[in-house]
Amino acid sequence: MIKYLTFSDLDDRLIGQYRNGINLAFPDVILNSQVTKKYWSRLEKYFPQTQLFIVSDDNNLIGFMNAIPLFWDQPLSELPNEGWDWLLKKGINDFENEIEPNSLGGLQIIVAKGYLRKGYSKLLIENGKKVKENLGFKNFIIPIRPILKYKYPEMKMKDYMNLKENGEIMDPWIRTHMKSGAEIIKVCENSMNIIGDINFWEGLLKKEINRSGGYRVQEALNLVTINIEDDFGEYREENIWISYM
Repeated sequence: MIKYLTFSDLDDRLIGQYRNGINLAFPDVILNSQVTKKYWSRLEKYFPQTQLFIVSDDNNLIGFMNAIPLFWDQPLSELPNEGWDWLLKKGINDFENEIEPNSLGGLQIIVAKGYLRKGYSKLLIENGKKVKENLGFKNFIIPIRPILKYKYPEMKMKDYMNLKENGEIMDPWIRTHMKSGAEIIKVCENSMNIIGDINFWEGLLKKEINRSGGYRVQEALNLVTINIEDDFGEYREENIWISYM
């Protein structure tokens, strides 16, 4: 038996499991996002009803989806290159400026390690679609982060997303969304953007940086571009805009 909860329903124990689930799901480079640090608490405060949780009968967190309402009246093909960062900021700014939303944006879907490969991610997707319908929204859009792309950080997303294995899309997360009825819109090439000085990037790389160029960071989808002369490094993560109508 499982329970469906929103953020308002969580007790302190489940909130702890939720926070830990996020920390375990992403590499350090993503957890250092300044956009997340600035806006995430407002997401939970403003939109507790669109933060969806599946909980076991013994009160353990199985998985969750974070989503945000926003207004978008242009063709989906014109969704911005900024992707995830834009989505979080747009939903928060729309709410604070009293702009009525007409779309739901999916920020992440995470399933706890002990519950993987049991269909819970598909269940969360289906519940996200139900939230979109219940709110009377036009679109459900998500900048997805393909889970095996980190193995190919030098490959462009437009090439990676078309890799096939046994006649199917190779990446399991892209494949799951396609089988759930999603349509691919386009690649958003700067979906998440993290910048910092050389000391910041040396901390993430855990080694000294002594040349400019592209560097691999653990589990990052793309290379980090380092400029020694300017004491500056930038990570631009490519995601894929998808939609459920």
